[in-house]
Amino acid sequence: MRVVYDKAVVHETFSLRARVLQRAIRITFKPLLRYTPLTDRSLAAIRSVDKLSARRPRSRHVEPVEFELGGVRVESMTHRYGPTSDMTILYLHGGGFFSCGIESHRRICERLALKSGATVISVDYVQLPEGSVADSVQDAITAYEALLEVSAHPDKIVVAGDSAGGYLTMKIAELATRRGLQAPAALLGFSPLLSIDPDREDKAVQRITKARDAYLPARRIAQIRERWLPEGSAIEGYASPLHAAAYISSPTFLVAVEDEILRPEVEAMTLLLVERGVEVETHLWRKLVHAFPVLAGALPESDLALQLAADFARRAVGELDHPAVEDASAHEEILVGELVPDDSVA
Repeated sequence: MRVVYDKAVVHETFSLRARVLQRAIRITFKPLLRYTPLTDRSLAAIRSVDKLSARRPRSRHVEPVEFELGGVRVESMTHRYGPTSDMTILYLHGGGFFSCGIESHRRICERLALKSGATVISVDYVQLPEGSVADSVQDAITAYEALLEVSAHPDKIVVAGDSAGGYLTMKIAELATRRGLQAPAALLGFSPLLSIDPDREDKAVQRITKARDAYLPARRIAQIRERWLPEGSAIEGYASPLHAAAYISSPTFLVAVEDEILRPEVEAMTLLLVERGVEVETHLWRKLVHAFPVLAGALPESDLALQLAADFARRAVGELDHPAVEDASAHEEILVGELVPDDSVA
């Protein structure tokens, strides 16, 4: 048993808009996710609704370009304003591996492009019901490997994602090491899913705050997991990125919300990486919702989180040419954890 320490940045204040949104989502979306049947038909319907987001107004300063990386459909964008950069951000959207897509996450990619100066490439990886999580992982690492081959600056590729996309972000970092590829210059994870069993409480992960996730009903995860990994499906490497810390060496930026179900494992990953000497910057937010940076333009906290992430990425690639943005209301807290080896992981 070993004890490790690191500092997390805690953002105490929150806007009225954030509080109202949290309550609204808890009342509407959580019951919907709890009771919607997980059939192929319902999953297809959810995806159809997600595509309606393509009708929302786009930034006049970004012209998306669609192409393929290793046969995987992607959309690339560069913002006309903001800093200049040689960096590329490969973005993996969230959605539980069954919802959302390039269209629903175009806004966060536009804002990342603006704040970082990077070319942002959003990946349209396979999801349920067309494929399992194992297939999503293969699309993600295939796109990354192809990007390494065509990029003029492969040493300045940052990988980012929210929720399920955060899972794929960490899997790319793990599999890059396993395959002998160049590691990402940095990793950005917004409420990342770090295991396929975040609902389990018999692991070496301490829960400091009771989970009252505004989105994710914990009792539903067991059913979703059956769809994530159907019989005969095998994920390359570890099924849970939390077990793959030994393969991750890239500077890592993590965001979690105080009472979301994924927070404990975000803190555990922080401790595991710091123990190995990896640079980690972890931010915990009060009264926000799971993966709130996706709501860029709607919440001031979302834009702040993205600016913090952009500054971290620019520093990682040696391009930060201004003082990093700080939240004057935030303070640092010590993360203390006991990391107990789990011999049952595979």
